[in-house]
Amino acid sequence: MKFMKGQRHSVRNIEKKKKPKREVLSYEDVPLEEPKQESIEINKTAVKRILIVVAILIVMGLTVFAVANRDNLTPEKISNWVKYDLLGSHDTGYPVKVIGTGVNENNFLCDNGAFYVSDTAYVSLSSSGNELCYNRHSFSKPVLTSDGDNVLIYNLGGNGYVVGNKKQLGKFRTTKDDKYIITADVNKNGYYCIVSETDGYLSKIFVYNKDNEQIYAYSFADYYINAVALNSAGTGCIACGVSGDNGSLLSIAYQLDFTNEKPIATYTLDENTIYDVQYLSSSRVCMVGSGSSFMLNLGDSKLKQIDYGSMELTAYDIDPDTDTLTLSLSRSGDGRLCSIQYLNTDGKPIKVIDTKRSIESLSLYKNRIAVLDSGVCYLYDTTGKKLGKADAGNGAKSVRMEDMERAYVLGINEIRKITEFK
Repeated sequence: MKFMKGQRHSVRNIEKKKKPKREVLSYEDVPLEEPKQESIEINKTAVKRILIVVAILIVMGLTVFAVANRDNLTPEKISNWVKYDLLGSHDTGYPVKVIGTGVNENNFLCDNGAFYVSDTAYVSLSSSGNELCYNRHSFSKPVLTSDGDNVLIYNLGGNGYVVGNKKQLGKFRTTKDDKYIITADVNKNGYYCIVSETDGYLSKIFVYNKDNEQIYAYSFADYYINAVALNSAGTGCIACGVSGDNGSLLSIAYQLDFTNEKPIATYTLDENTIYDVQYLSSSRVCMVGSGSSFMLNLGDSKLKQIDYGSMELTAYDIDPDTDTLTLSLSRSGDGRLCSIQYLNTDGKPIKVIDTKRSIESLSLYKNRIAVLDSGVCYLYDTTGKKLGKADAGNGAKSVRMEDMERAYVLGINEIRKITEFK
């Protein structure tokens, strides 16, 4: 609701009645006494009854109003109404101070504005720096995942989570039997899954539709699931897990179809810890690991491994819009001399850009690649041409491209916006 502020004027025509002159019959110049007005006694009991009836009617009216508008009477919406409509606050613009004491770089995203989850709150900002959503939480290790307009925030190692969209979160929920959460995901249609501990197994996945109704569950006996991705239709997922065998690390990817009780396929990922898994399309999946990345074609069950060799992964970006994976691999042991590898869905390099930089974060938008190195953001195109650079500020730790020329930067205690690369 929006209230327009303004002045309210009322005009009253007040007629002043002049008392008629009275003839003074007294011979002496002494004013006559005014006639006394007759006093009317008010029944105090009747007044009390009237006040009680009025109070009851007001309470009933407020109750009906609250029930009818219960979805709009959240603390966040009331706060926003007071802040923006009643007080008339306006956009202050970037940089915007971070709410809380810290934001993990993986909990910082952008889509027509930046949004993040800190150690105390979830915040969504417009492209001009206006606060669109603010929700406090009590998660000790919050993790943010998003697809389209939908977001899911869960407490890693705890039992709480919340699903909603970038501008409004839903009801805070807890896992079944209060089991701690290992990982989770949400898709663009509002389906989501929660992977948690479970009795008798290493982990268990629960899948829900957009109405929070459980549609699938499966328990994993041999592998501890640490990364999961739902397909866009909500009909299946890829779950990646790790296990130990005589001191060796083993990784696997399960392909689950929610119409089948058991996995329809498994893929061995060698000695890797999978950090992230995402669908590039309905039949293509990308997995980023500690020692290798993988491109999986579900249509023919072919798995392409992208081995890092002697190089070390420093940053990456999976982009479903371009069906590509971009990796930053350091050629030295201290994170310097990074090679930017731009790969297609077959895992083949489209372009390799060798730099002398120590790349801490990178972000891809169409044919633009932004990389962050020691407080400076550099912009390349996918042919390897350097297009410019911009000051990212001290303490910059993550960059997210908004479009071809603009980017958001997460600092230690604020979010900045780069509008031009020179």
